[in-house]
Amino acid sequence: MEELVRMINSDFRYKGQRYQLDLEISRGECIGIYVDDHMTAGSACHGIFNGSTVMQRGKSFLHGKRAGIQKVEEWLQQSCVIIDKHRFTEKALTVQDYVIALDANQHIYTITDRQKKMYEKSTADMMQRMGLRLDWKQSLAVLPILDYYKLSLFKAWFAGSEIIVVDRLTEILRGPDVVEFMKCVQVLQEQGIAVVLLDMDEDYMFAYADHIDVVREQQLCYHLYPEEYGDKLFQVLGWEQERSGLQSGQGGDADSRTMFSVREFTLSGLSPMNFEIRAGEIAFLQDDNYRTGSSIRACFLDHIGWQAGSLQLNGKYLDRYDLRHFLGKKIAVQTAMPDRHGGVLFDNLTALENLTLGLLPKAGKRLMRKRMIQNILQEASTVFSEKELLKPLSEWPLAERLRLSYYKWYLLRPDLLICLFPFAGQESIHREMIIDMLVQCARRGMAVWMVSSNIDVICEGTENLEFLERLRFLSS
Repeated sequence: MEELVRMINSDFRYKGQRYQLDLEISRGECIGIYVDDHMTAGSACHGIFNGSTVMQRGKSFLHGKRAGIQKVEEWLQQSCVIIDKHRFTEKALTVQDYVIALDANQHIYTITDRQKKMYEKSTADMMQRMGLRLDWKQSLAVLPILDYYKLSLFKAWFAGSEIIVVDRLTEILRGPDVVEFMKCVQVLQEQGIAVVLLDMDEDYMFAYADHIDVVREQQLCYHLYPEEYGDKLFQVLGWEQERSGLQSGQGGDADSRTMFSVREFTLSGLSPMNFEIRAGEIAFLQDDNYRTGSSIRACFLDHIGWQAGSLQLNGKYLDRYDLRHFLGKKIAVQTAMPDRHGGVLFDNLTALENLTLGLLPKAGKRLMRKRMIQNILQEASTVFSEKELLKPLSEWPLAERLRLSYYKWYLLRPDLLICLFPFAGQESIHREMIIDMLVQCARRGMAVWMVSSNIDVICEGTENLEFLERLRFLSS
C-alpha cells in the first residue's frame, strides 16, 4: 500500500505533557489506536490530526519522502476529517449546506465546484453505495443519527479527504448501527481513503482495524497485528485462525525476504561484519573465544551500541533508540541460561506468569485480560502440562526452563532471534531439544542468528534434517 504519512521516533507536546507517539498511515488501511486514558492520551492522539498536539522531535515523511514537521502538520490538517460525537443541530442547515460547506479541507476549491459535483454520476453512485437516500434540501437536524454519520463519511469522500479519523462513535451508535456505519467506512477504504479509529471498545477495534497501536503511559507501546500471535492462539483478540501448537514434520524453505542485515557493523575490538539473514533461516556465526558473542551481548542487552555501520530489520534501519525499544518485542536475545539476570524468564514466577508477562502488554492492560490468560494457558498446554504451567519456575528442571524460554519467543514471534552460545554446558539430549525449538522458531518466520562454537559436533550429533537444511554459515 502507498504510504501517506509517517512520523517515527517522535516526541509530541499536548497541554504541557510529553508524548512519544509514532504514526504510520498508508492509503486504504484502517488503523486502531487504543489508549489507557481517553481524556489524556486519547486527546493527544486526536490532536495530531487537528493541530493541537505539536511534534517537537522526530522524522516525518509524506508519500514516502522526507518532509519537514510543519509541512506534515499542515498536510494532516488539510487532508484529515475528524468524525466524532459533535453533531450540527442548527435547524436552518440543510444536507446540501453541510456537504458543500468549505472547511479546512480545500481539495475542491470553490462552492461552485462543489455544487457541480453534487449532480455528477459518481456522487449519486457513492450515495447509493452508502445507502443514503436523502433530499439535498432536507434539514440536517432531523436526520436519524446513523444517516447523519453516514453523511459525514460521504462528505469526507466528497471533499477529497485522504484520512478519516473516527473518534469514539461506539459510545453513541448502537451495535447494528456501528456495523452499517463501518460498511460505509469500508467502501471509502476501497477508494483509497485511510481510516483511523480512536476508541476504547476492543471488540470493535479488532473487528475492523488492520492493525492496532496501543498507547500506554503517554507512549506508543506496541503495534498489534492480526497475525502477530499466529493461528488460533489468541482468538480473544478477534481473529479466527487455525489452531497452532508446535507442529511436527518438515518445514518449507526459508522465504526470500531478508529479515535482518548488517553493513560494516563494527563492535569494539572486532572487524566489520556484513551479512543478511532471511526469514526462516538459521544463520550461524563461529566464535571460539567468546569475544564476538560478548560484544553482541553488550550491544543488544547492555545498550553499549555499535561503533560504525548500519543494521536493518525487516526493511527498517535501526538506531540505538530502536535497539532499546525493540528489545524483547521485535528483537529477542536467548542465552544458555534462561533465568534472570540477563535471561528471559523470572525464576520466582510461574510458567504461565512468565508467558503472560510478555504477551499481555501487546494487547494493553484493559484488553480482556482473564480471557487472554485462559487462551495462553490452553495453547501452552499443548506443549507443557497445565499442572507444570502453574508451578514456579524454581521447581522446573533446567531443560524444561530452556524449552519454555524458547517457547516464549515462539509465541511472541520477534523478527530476529539472537541465540548466544545456546549449546554451552548442555547435555546432548538437551541440545536436541534446543535444535528442535530453533527450528520451530524459524518456521514462524523469524530470522535466527546463532553465535556459538563447535557447530560441527552439533551437526554431526543431530538427526534433525530440517535444522541442517535451514542452517547457513556466516563469515566472521
